[in-house]
Amino acid sequence: MFGYVKPSKPDLLMRDYEFYRRTYCGVCRALKSETGAFSHAFLTYDSVYLALIRMLYIPDGAFGVRKVHCAVRPVRGCYALKPNDALTYTARAFMCLSYHKLLDDLHDEPAAKRAAIVPIRPVMARARKRADLPELDRIITEELAAISRLERENSPSVDEGGEHFGALLGRVFSEGLTGADARITHEIGFHLGKFIYAADAAEDYEKDKKHGVYNPFVALYGGDTLTKESKTAIHTGLLLEAEAIGRAVELLPFGSRQTIARLVRNITYDGLKARVDFLIKEDESVERSL
Repeated sequence: MFGYVKPSKPDLLMRDYEFYRRTYCGVCRALKSETGAFSHAFLTYDSVYLALIRMLYIPDGAFGVRKVHCAVRPVRGCYALKPNDALTYTARAFMCLSYHKLLDDLHDEPAAKRAAIVPIRPVMARARKRADLPELDRIITEELAAISRLERENSPSVDEGGEHFGALLGRVFSEGLTGADARITHEIGFHLGKFIYAADAAEDYEKDKKHGVYNPFVALYGGDTLTKESKTAIHTGLLLEAEAIGRAVELLPFGSRQTIARLVRNITYDGLKARVDFLIKEDESVERSL
């Protein structure tokens, strides 16, 4: 997830954004208690989307709030959701993802950055062990190994890599659920994974080309500068994945939990689109100046 799954804040009600922040703080506290004191340092706002969706499957009485103090707000403090099963699962699953992202960074980043990452690995390995999700961790390992194979082959297929990352996130979203609940959440995770894989490759195109790092779009376009038509095609593909996420989101059992419904819809329909508009904004600004 890591940077793509955020709300469009200008379109949020204040009370909804406050619940969003309390959910984020709740995941942060769950990370500390479940996977270790330093694991919260790797938390990103993307985790809230998973937590919000998983909270649709816990009882109504599990949404208490408590005031907490942390390094960010040591005196004033802030309000966080009290521990519940959705926050606990999100923290543990997110730590598994974070550990594997660290391994990926060790492979892809320049030597100077890798040197800074190496000392962190033992801490993350312990946090991953404490997360205690062996089956989910196995799926993550297998799907990332398949993506690594595509990297070694310099595959120009964005779809194939995206489907592996989609299968990975589909399992993250649906782990422990059954029946229609598992199918719906898996669909959300699957298309979100495809969205993130392609969006990340598009955003890193120039950097990866410069450093000789595998990128499916670099393989596809031969390292040529992306034209307006190429960017538009990538952007359209991303919007189609976002639409697929939206169709699954509308099947979620929101019921009376309208705050969660508004947040999930905001992230799905507005946040994801805003995050990938970098593909078209530059060209639009050039056209307006002509």
